[in-house]
Amino acid sequence: MAIRANLVGWEINRVLIDSKSSVDIIFVNAFNQMKLSRTQLQPLDSPLIGFGGKRIDALGKISLPVSFGGQENTRIEYVTFDVVDLYYPYNAIFDRGFANKFSAANHMGYLCMKMPALHGTITIHGSKKETRNIERAIYKSQRNINSVDSAKNTEPEPLDMPKGKIDVKDQEETKLVPSKNAVSDRKVTIGANLSKVEETKLIETLARNKDVFAWSASDLKGVSRDIIQHSFDINPKMKPKKQL
Repeated sequence: MAIRANLVGWEINRVLIDSKSSVDIIFVNAFNQMKLSRTQLQPLDSPLIGFGGKRIDALGKISLPVSFGGQENTRIEYVTFDVVDLYYPYNAIFDRGFANKFSAANHMGYLCMKMPALHGTITIHGSKKETRNIERAIYKSQRNINSVDSAKNTEPEPLDMPKGKIDVKDQEETKLVPSKNAVSDRKVTIGANLSKVEETKLIETLARNKDVFAWSASDLKGVSRDIIQHSFDINPKMKPKKQL
């Protein structure tokens, strides 16, 4: 959802609300247009991960006042942003920490965000048309940018890790073998590259635990009531009362 926000007195458009990200970001083009000085930036402890699967060293971090609403009903909070020197169609990204700080509730289906303020609720609407135009301008290699994390809290993803859909068939060869002491049509899938000893032990283990397999719908006996049944300890002699 793309919205407008007021940062340090500047009205900034193309602000992405993304609950998957764990970092609030301002891109350097917007930072420069706001005429902020880089001498105000504080150093960062760790790089960022999520920009097309790469690690990015931000220029620094800065705490800025963010406000919503009008003169009669305004909500202002200070948000710490990482300043990133990277081209991206958005000017800023607000993360889930922003939503928690403002106690904001988002509804992506309606492109609407609401937050409490001193004199009532503030409602911010996103633009579906603008969001679509922005998304069209994003390169495929930049799609992962919407989920940004600090390297301190996240294991870095290997740079040679394949992207996109992974077909399990391409990762390991498999074969069907009959389970031990079972009818021939009941087979299990195991790795084709196992040694003879490993294959024998695996089949024996599967055979010992064959009672946990459901070969057909008729094998699904359900769960014992001793496990899933709950009861309310209510005195049957008590007279019901209507709660007003």
